[in-house]
Amino acid sequence: MKQGSRFWRSAAAVWWRNFLAWRKFWRSSILLNFGEPLTNLLALGLGLGAYVTVMQGVSFLQFIAPGLLAVTSMNAVTFDSGFEGYDRLNSNGVYQSMMTSPLTVPEIVAGEYLWEATRSLLYGAVFFVVVLAFGLVHSAWIALLPIPLLLFGVVFAAPALYVAARAKTHEQLFYYFSLVITPMFMFSGVFFPVQHLPWFVADIIYVLPLYHGVELTRELALGQISLASLWNFLWIVGYAAALMYLPVRALERRLTA
Repeated sequence: MKQGSRFWRSAAAVWWRNFLAWRKFWRSSILLNFGEPLTNLLALGLGLGAYVTVMQGVSFLQFIAPGLLAVTSMNAVTFDSGFEGYDRLNSNGVYQSMMTSPLTVPEIVAGEYLWEATRSLLYGAVFFVVVLAFGLVHSAWIALLPIPLLLFGVVFAAPALYVAARAKTHEQLFYYFSLVITPMFMFSGVFFPVQHLPWFVADIIYVLPLYHGVELTRELALGQISLASLWNFLWIVGYAAALMYLPVRALERRLTA
């Protein structure tokens, strides 16, 4: 019991360090992570929405808004874990300094997950206010939105932190962003129903974490709750459990070599 309590106190210390660092540039951070999905919402939702009026029984704007909310959380977590994780490991020596304290690598990673879950919830909530202002939420089920948003913090932070630990140069991070994150953004059902794609493409998309995040967020926003919602939630939980240990060994090799 005491050991478990120490673990989470140490993880909380990492969270607090990240919060203090973020507090210095929070305005630009929110603008950077918030601007792109808002632009997509306005340009595609209002522009393309003038031509595509109905999508799966709702307006095109209603259809894409919940998906862009999930994307906002994914981007906020992925870019911070990737770029900041790389800098903490290679540029400013934050992780090396942490290792001179009683902190262990699993505690550092857990602290990063707590921080990224916080970022996911924060940036998702900011975008949700915009979605709410547009009148695109019509269900009390949206009150459960913080649960998947918190899980997104682990689901998308773990692989990004792993890539940051393995990257030899700053530029190598862009391979992950360009070849993994961008295709997920384009093909995870944010802008069109995946069911209309060829089956061999759809079957790949069905196992992507963002697809299940988009579906669950949309179901909560539109009140379309069913057994499929539980299935999407379990997929997200499964991804969080499967990926959470991924960066630990990679960071241990870098920090204890």
